[in-house]
Amino acid sequence: MEQTPSKNTLIIGWNVEAVTLYDRLLEVPALGYNVRGFIRPEGNDRKRHYKNVPVLGDLENFSEIVKKYSISDVLIVLSPPEKKYLPQIIELCTQNHVEYSIVSDAYDSDYDHVVRHVIKQVLSPREFGFRRLFDIFISLTLLILLFPLFLVVAIAIKLETPGPVIYSQQRLGQNGKIFKVHKFRSMVQDAEKKTGPAWATKQDPRVTKVGRFMRKTRIDELPQLLNVLKGDMSFIGPRTERPFFANQFKKQIPFYMARLRTKPGITGLAQVTVGYDETIEDVKDKIKKDIEYIENRNSFLFNLKILLKTVAVVLKGEGQ
Repeated sequence: MEQTPSKNTLIIGWNVEAVTLYDRLLEVPALGYNVRGFIRPEGNDRKRHYKNVPVLGDLENFSEIVKKYSISDVLIVLSPPEKKYLPQIIELCTQNHVEYSIVSDAYDSDYDHVVRHVIKQVLSPREFGFRRLFDIFISLTLLILLFPLFLVVAIAIKLETPGPVIYSQQRLGQNGKIFKVHKFRSMVQDAEKKTGPAWATKQDPRVTKVGRFMRKTRIDELPQLLNVLKGDMSFIGPRTERPFFANQFKKQIPFYMARLRTKPGITGLAQVTVGYDETIEDVKDKIKKDIEYIENRNSFLFNLKILLKTVAVVLKGEGQ
């Protein structure tokens, strides 16, 4: 029988549920969790061990603990008074590039159903390799086949308004990595010069005539195939977001950073089912879809449905 590789693991929580979880993990060694210790979110409990497994510290020295013990996985088990630390814990896990699971179904109602229970589904090396090969194949194929369309779009953009054909903009990638995304310019040049970063709206006056057509057919997204080829994005995944807006959203939406657990995509569940963000509630709706995708991203049928929906959106001109 093939042995599951050992994963150096932290349990965040110092309560009955946390130690019970540890006992359960001992009963199922095949899961591969090597619990190095507990982290106490708050309080100064004098007890420092449970069955020779130490309390390693608190959230303030989380990064040091992760580095010292080569932590790859975190299991979050919070008592009701500790739940207020959940957004901070998720952000710490994201910043330190560790996988995490929320071992409870009790967090939904506390955060107004912003995000459901985030289930950890790590891609195996084989699945990761297949996904990367798929991304390379489809991006290269489409770049070659659609090159004539790229030329037509470039001419149309230049004929209507002055400025570059393609613009680049900073976006947040997997685990918070910043990269430059490429898109066909669908707005007038220097659209944010007077206003600074601003959301696009349904009838945005900054959008050109050519740009409106591109947005409806999602043609403006095609240069992102270069991002997929490079490896910053996947063909299917959560939508990309600008760091400026992400820094605002994470303060208002506790689970916002959970969407950074995987590469963003040109298309995805949120992109084909939800329109433009006009309110914080719209952002929450998209986060639900992003997390639903992350929970099901290993499903071939789920990804196929998104691809078919994407084709339908493009052919019907249902983009915005």
